[in-house]
Amino acid sequence: MNANNRHHWSFDYNHGAQNPQFIQELMRTLRSCYTDTDTRDSHSGQTVKHVYNILPNYWRGYAGGDPNKELQIGEATVERSKNNGLWNYNVQYENTTSGEHLRMQFRCHDGNYRPLTDNWRVHIRNSGDDTYSELVSEGHLIGDSEIRLRINGTEVVAGTVDTLTKLTCNWALFDIIPALAGTVQASDSGIDLVLLEDLEQLRPKSKIGFLESIQTPMPLDGYYLYGAGLLPSYWWLDANGNIAIASTFFETLVLREKRGGSA
Repeated sequence: MNANNRHHWSFDYNHGAQNPQFIQELMRTLRSCYTDTDTRDSHSGQTVKHVYNILPNYWRGYAGGDPNKELQIGEATVERSKNNGLWNYNVQYENTTSGEHLRMQFRCHDGNYRPLTDNWRVHIRNSGDDTYSELVSEGHLIGDSEIRLRINGTEVVAGTVDTLTKLTCNWALFDIIPALAGTVQASDSGIDLVLLEDLEQLRPKSKIGFLESIQTPMPLDGYYLYGAGLLPSYWWLDANGNIAIASTFFETLVLREKRGGSA
C-alpha cells in the first residue's frame, strides 16, 4: 500500500486541520481490507459480498461520536448470489448520522450490463417517530419497457424505456464496471447506460467512461459515471476486479471486506 500523500482529486477530501483526516481513514480501511486479500477472495460458493465504510466528503456539520476516533458515518453492503441465470441482489445502506436505513432487493440477468428484471423492493426507514419514518416501494416492468412503482400502496409510472435498452440499477455498477472495464477503456466516448437510481428514479442518459490509472494509494483504474440528473461519481477498480473506492458528491465508499468469488 503506497503511503504517498498525493492522492487523486476524486477522493481527496482532506480539509485543513480536519480531525480525523479523510485520507488517513481511507488508507486505514484499505490496509485492513487488503492485508489478507488472498484469503478473503478464496471463499467458495455462489454468494459474493462487499462491505464498504461510508466516509463523509465534508465532515463539518455531521453529528457523530468522538471526532478524534473515526470518520466513518455508516456502511453499505452489496450482496449477490447467482441462481438459474439470475443475480439476486440484497443491498443495505445505513447512515448512522442521519438515521437512514435503506434496503434494496432486486434481480438482474447474468450479463455485463446486469439488465434489471422481475420485481424489486425498496424498504426505507429513518430514526423519526412519525408516519414518514418508514416507506416501502415495490416496482416491476410492464412489457420490458414501462416502469411502475407502488409506493405505500399507490401505483405510479416512473417512466418508459425502449425494449432494446439495457435497464439496470446503480447498485449493480459494482459488477458492471469490472465486467465492462476493457470495453470502456477501448472506447473514446464511453458506454451508455440507462439507470434506475436506487430503484426509483429513471436516469435514461447515463454514461460510464475511463478516467485514468493511478498508483496511489495502490494500483487502481478509475472510471466516471455522468448522466442527466445524476450527481457525478468516480469508481476505482483494483487489480482483482473489485471496486475499492466509489466516490459520489457527498460521500465516499471504501472497501472494508470482500467475501466470495468473482461476480
